[in-house]
Amino acid sequence: MFASSTHGKKYRERGLPCQDVSATMEIDGVQAIAVADGHGGKDYFRSDTGAKLAVEIAFEQIKKFCSKLSADETFSDNGIKIFEHSVWSYWREAVINHWRENPVTDGEFRWQTVSEKYKERFTSADEKYIPVAYGTTLICAVSIGAQVLITQIGDGTCVVLQRNGEFKVPVPPDSENILNVVTSLCDSNAVSKFRHVVLKCDENFPLAPVAIFLSSDGLDDCYPVFENEKYLYKLYGEAIIDGLIGNGFELTEREIHDELLPYMTARGSNDDISLAYLLTEDLNLLKATVDTEKTSQYVDAEKTS
Repeated sequence: MFASSTHGKKYRERGLPCQDVSATMEIDGVQAIAVADGHGGKDYFRSDTGAKLAVEIAFEQIKKFCSKLSADETFSDNGIKIFEHSVWSYWREAVINHWRENPVTDGEFRWQTVSEKYKERFTSADEKYIPVAYGTTLICAVSIGAQVLITQIGDGTCVVLQRNGEFKVPVPPDSENILNVVTSLCDSNAVSKFRHVVLKCDENFPLAPVAIFLSSDGLDDCYPVFENEKYLYKLYGEAIIDGLIGNGFELTEREIHDELLPYMTARGSNDDISLAYLLTEDLNLLKATVDTEKTSQYVDAEKTS
């Protein structure tokens, strides 16, 4: 498992905090990765805290729900919906408690940029608007036994490399994510906007994942909108997996954190960037899978020519 976030130039130069958070967790046979991207709009002035709380609460709820599962049990649709509702409701409770414990002051840097409309709402007695100040997206992947649950609200992308050598985006798309408009944990009906998928990890199943990558839109936006997935596949296969195979985990992950992500935000989106992955430690399997993918690309190119 690996997770890293880097501060985007467009926020850093304005003295604004990094609004992305990424992390990994492992406990009692459960592994999880998560990426949260706090909204950059002026009214979401505590979104960095909202993203941090989203990841923390997701991990807390993963511990709670997975402790009730045995390694051979499968995630049920009803159980997943209850889990997603718990993440959303506990996150709302956490941000409202944070607001109560940390009253806004005129000296709070980002408060100065909030619109008059939301300043009035935030300072009213009605707390229903408070979550907006902490608005964030969230993607997490949870591995237990021979299955992985991926759940998402908002933008960002999950990419999976399957045993058959194919890259796929397994989470259903969200028709409400258009340009700068995204679904969010701060939405009043957010619990109905989660999307999820369960992946079977049986080693004899050709569509089983050997690598799962999560990214915030800061990474996605480094590439052309309509070719985003193609470029992400190339990044993960040729830059990251080839690096892991050739240089090992420690060196490659240091280069991702210290060089790759800072380079991409500086030369690409200028946005905060988060990347997390969960993959097999079997480098021979990774190599065989990537070689299969490269052979498939070569065959397709020959057919086209």
